[in-house]
Formats: sequence, structure tokens, C-alpha cells
Amino acid sequence: MTFVCLWTPAAAPYPPAIGTDITRENDLLQRLVPSLLGVAPRVMLGANGIVWADARGMSAESLAGSLLDVFYEKEVKKVRAATSITPICAEVAARHGYGKTGLVAIAPGSEREYLAPFPVGVLEPSLFLSTLLDGIGVESCGDLARLDLESVEVRFGGEGARLWRLSRADDSRRIFASMPRALPAASLDWVEYTLKDPERLVFIINALVGNITTDLKSRGQCAREMTMIFSLANRETFEHLVRPARSTASHKAWMRLIRSHLERITLPDGVVGITIRVESVTGEVERQGDIFDRGFATANAAEETIAQLLDDQGAVVVTPRNTQHPLIDRRTEWISQEPAQASARIQLRERVVKATAAPSLTLQLLPEPRRIAVTTKRRLPPCRASCTRKSSVSQCR
Repeated sequence: MTFVCLWTPAAAPYPPAIGTDITRENDLLQRLVPSLLGVAPRVMLGANGIVWADARGMSAESLAGSLLDVFYEKEVKKVRAATSITPICAEVAARHGYGKTGLVAIAPGSEREYLAPFPVGVLEPSLFLSTLLDGIGVESCGDLARLDLESVEVRFGGEGARLWRLSRADDSRRIFASMPRALPAASLDWVEYTLKDPERLVFIINALVGNITTDLKSRGQCAREMTMIFSLANRETFEHLVRPARSTASHKAWMRLIRSHLERITLPDGVVGITIRVESVTGEVERQGDIFDRGFATANAAEETIAQLLDDQGAVVVTPRNTQHPLIDRRTEWISQEPAQASARIQLRERVVKATAAPSLTLQLLPEPRRIAVTTKRRLPPCRASCTRKSSVSQCR
């Protein structure tokens, strides 16, 4: 990556206001950003009135010249630009380089030699470290770069080691983050005819989803959501979001789910084009199992079955919510939840809802008295204890 750094005294921070410690930033660079973005693909404002531009894949000197022209068009005459593959070299050249204006291009491989004659102060050490370096006679970046890392770290600590690396043009700062890759998408348009039945689009959707899943597998990702965008004959669009039970890159799983959605879609007009776009992705994560576990061989089949059930029937996962109701048949209530929420480890006491009253026995009375039919049976009296006859029970009775 090649960095382009621009600096102008007109964009330097204002001095603090009287009675405050707040430094007021000049808004000149804020007004220049839209114009600078028309020249460079990525522009970022840094500290101390610095503008960073990403020259990756472009001619750094040509890009820097175009950015300088933007400053000149805005009547900013005192501006200096520098290009280097190391951020610290580009920053030092732009802020402290020789000459009032113009462009400084640092050739690759000469960064350390370029920094050597500059004083250590251009690296912005703390006051304490600056005093220590002045005490041992280190005045320039070249003097600091000639020392070994061990002695610098022992004497000056972590800040000294960081300053030593900068003096050797070793800058690990990430000025620009990595550019995110566009999510996969596929589309197809036609003008000869229109289709009003969504089920007739299965053949086209099958080809588009196949291209998307192939791209996902090459990236090692799984799609979490897809949007089907139907271009209608009346120049309108109809969007429909498809979300499976879990993220996947399986062509068969997506087509099975899309077919079930197409059966429920009603389009207001004929279709002349379709676009399928991935909305969000996740990493392809495989759980590690025990090869000696007899159930591990059927784990994938069980997960596929559950995912298909969730896609067809919706949220069929339920969890119990218990109360302290005295009747056991009314004590538990089953609540439908999302699979991810239901699978979370929730303590049992968090699922218990406290009752409004403690359970107790109460007298239950009917609003009106009801007649009750009672059937009685005669019970034989027990044999008297004074009976001394040795006979059978029937004879005694």
C-alpha cells in the first residue's frame, strides 16, 4: 500500500480558547473532503490537520498532484504532499519536509535514510522521554535507529521501543482498514415475455442460487439471509426476504426453502427480471465430534431434519414456563421461542414465575345448591369378640 499524506498550515488546529483547554479544529478539511473523494477512492482525516489518501493500485505521484490541484482550486496555496509506503515517512515529509510547498516522493527502500537527518522531535516523544534522549546525546532519528532494541527497551521502556521502530521507518499503524468484500449476488433480466406464476421461476432461481452458493463455498462462508427481488412489468420491484433456520451454503437447502416461499408469494404484475442478493453471511463453522460416539455419525442427518422442520413449520421449539399454581395441570405453560434463544443455557429458577398467592386449601362452594343422589350399601357388622364358636365366617354371620 502506498500512502499519500497532505498537510497545510491553514488546516492546523486553532490555539485553545481563553480560559479553556479545548483545541478547536479548523473545518477547512471538512469542506474539502467531498472534492478529495472525487479524486481518491479513500480519504481520511488525521490528527494535526493531516489528510490521508489511499493510492493502492494507482500512481501515487499522479494522485498526489490531483489532490494538490483540489487544494489550489479552493485557494489553499500553502500545502505540501508526500508519498511513501510507510505512514511515518509520508507524515514527516508532509509536515516537516524541506520546502514550503510541493510534492515529496520517497522511493521504496530509502525510508530509513530519509528519516535519519530529522530530529527526534518529529516522532512526537513525550516530554519525559525527550529529556532522557537529550541527556544521552540522541538528537536525530538516525542516532536513535543505530541503537539496538534491547538497550533501548531496558532504558526507555515501551515508549522508547515504539519510538525506536518509528526511527527505523517501521510503522505498523493501520491508516485504512481492509476493504470489505461485496456480498454475492446474481441477476437475470428478459424482455420478450413476462411471468406471473412464481413457480415458473424455479428454473431461473435454481441457476442463480447455484452461482451464489458456489461463491460462498469458495469464500468459506454461509449465507444467513437472501433477498429475492422481482422486477415487474409495471417498472416496480417486489422484494421477499428468505431466512433459513441456520446459515448454510447448501444449494439443496436454499432451493427447498425458496420453493416453499414461492408457493405463498402473490405478485401484483408479471416478472421481467429477478435478482437474488445475500444480505448477511457467517463463517462456516463445523463442530468437532467424537468418532467413537455412535450418535455422531447421524448428527448431520438429525440437524438437517430439524432445520427442514423449522423451515416448513416455523418456530416449533417450545420451552416450559412454570408457576406455583396449586393445580398441576395449570402449573406449566409452553412458550414458543426462537431456536437460538431456546438452546441457551437458562437456569430453571429464571423460568419460574412467582404466583400471586401461596398455594392453600380453600372451601369450594357452588353458586346454587345442587341435589345429590346417594346410593348406599349395607355393610355386615364385624364378628363380636365374645363369639367363641369355631366356625367359618359365614356361619358366624
